[in-house]
Parts: sequence; C-alpha cells; structure tokens
Amino acid sequence: MLDKEQIINYLNTLQEHKMAKDIFVPILQRMGCEGVKFTGGPDEVGIDIEYYELTKPENLRSYVGVQFKKGKLVYSSGGGKNSVKELKNQAEEAFDKEMHDIDTHATLYISRFVVATTGEINEKARAFIGKARQKGNDRRIDYWDGDRLAEYVQNYWMDDFINYFDITSQSEEENEGNIIDVEYIEENFEDLVNKCQGIRATINTHEWRIIRAIFDLSISSNGGVSISDLLLELGNNEDYFRGEFQQLSRLEYIFEEERNISLSGNAYDLLTLYSDIEEELIDAEEDPTQAIEIFNDLIDD
Repeated sequence: MLDKEQIINYLNTLQEHKMAKDIFVPILQRMGCEGVKFTGGPDEVGIDIEYYELTKPENLRSYVGVQFKKGKLVYSSGGGKNSVKELKNQAEEAFDKEMHDIDTHATLYISRFVVATTGEINEKARAFIGKARQKGNDRRIDYWDGDRLAEYVQNYWMDDFINYFDITSQSEEENEGNIIDVEYIEENFEDLVNKCQGIRATINTHEWRIIRAIFDLSISSNGGVSISDLLLELGNNEDYFRGEFQQLSRLEYIFEEERNISLSGNAYDLLTLYSDIEEELIDAEEDPTQAIEIFNDLIDD
C-alpha cells in the first residue's frame, strides 16, 4: 500500500478542483456523507465540495462546505499571508451562502467550513482563518491537513486511487538507486534552478498561485490555457485577480492573446525546467511522472 507521503505527492499533481471532484467526492460518499456534490468553479467562491450531516434527534440538515488547497498554509512574515487571507474571505463568503432545502422549503446556511490542504497548516494560519467564524453563531472551521487527506484515501479509496493514477507495484516501491533526484538537478541545472527560484521570490503568494495554476494547466493540457480554465482552477472571477494579472503582465511573466494565457519571459523558464527534468528521467530510464515531484521540491517547498 502507498504510504501517506506518496499519496500526497500524487495528489499534488492534480489541479485543486480536479482533486476535489475526482478524488474526494467519491471518498466522502463512501464515508457515508449525505448529499455530497462538487460545487467548485468561478461562480461558487469558497466551496469546492458541499454535503450535509443530520443532527439528532430531529434529523435536520447541517451543511458543510469544503475548500481544497495544495501545499502548506503558513501565516508568517516570510509569506503565505495572501493565500491565508483569501481562505478567510472564502470562509466568510461560504458562511453567507444561502442554500434552499427543497424538502422543507427552508433557507439554510453552511454551519461548518473545512479547509483541506495537502500540506501542513500552522497555528497562526488557523487562528487567522478562524476569525471568519466570529461573524456568526454556531459556525465551525475545521482543518484537514495532508496527513488526514492521505488517511482518508488509505481507509476508503485505496484501490480506486491506485487505479486512478495507474500505479504499478513497481512504482509503489521507493527506489533509492534513482539517478535523477533533486540533488542531481540542482547540480546539473544550477543556473536554471536559480532563475526559477528567483521568479518564485519576486512575486507574492497570490501572484505565484496564478503562475502555478498556468504552469499546472499547461502541463496537463500539453498546450495553451484558456482564461476560463484558469479561473475555474483559481476558483474566482477575473475582477478578483485583476491587480495580480496586471502586475504579472508588467513583469512580462504572462502573455494573453484571444482569451488564452501562457507563461512568457523569465516565467517560461519554469516550463523549461520541468521539461528538462522529465527528459533526464526518460534518458535515465526512470519514471517521468516523478518530474513534478522533483520540480515541487526545488521550487514550491
């Protein structure tokens, strides 16, 4: 069976909405959650998955909204504030969302908001996001970190997970004899790695999220990225990110043409680095799907 670290690595290869829809909708259904449905997209800010719990003894519906993120959630002077502030805003918007119960004709609201991330969530981030619940009564904010998400996969969806990613028994094993690893890429592509790390350091967390989304979509589609697909991945509308788009355009990190968007200038080096890692793995007769894990270790951690 895959260990938790391996599961998290596979989850990090997916777009956030795809991870929610393809992996965790069926997991929550298998766990016995009621009314599970995917609600992610530009028009459903703050919630990727919605389901309800039945309160006892009346069997009244208590709705839960889950927002998925990739990576660590850290509130500190070193970064992470923008994404944490965004999650706080999303929690507030989720708590304000009206839901209409067809059976009872009642208007209901989210009573529990869950932040689910493949990484860790530090206490300062939890405390800041938690302030969103102070705007209403009986509203909870809970957290599912990477360890818990991996545990849900192991307990409820392991065979399906292996089939979904087409994982062979050989790829499950840790191969300590691999030639291509982080140290190899750092040593042989030092200038390119430094340039890519520099790009990450020159922009804030909000801007990096846009760059990273374009990067991920470019890899998965093996081609151009439409604005609509990008906004779907980001989970918000174009006006929300207008300032970030303008700044990235000024830096010549992105290029937009006919409602398609791509990495450009120095930011294109991110795709070049990923391609070089993939080619090195192929040349060494190693698993090319490990390219994204190596890239993440070099740039995202």
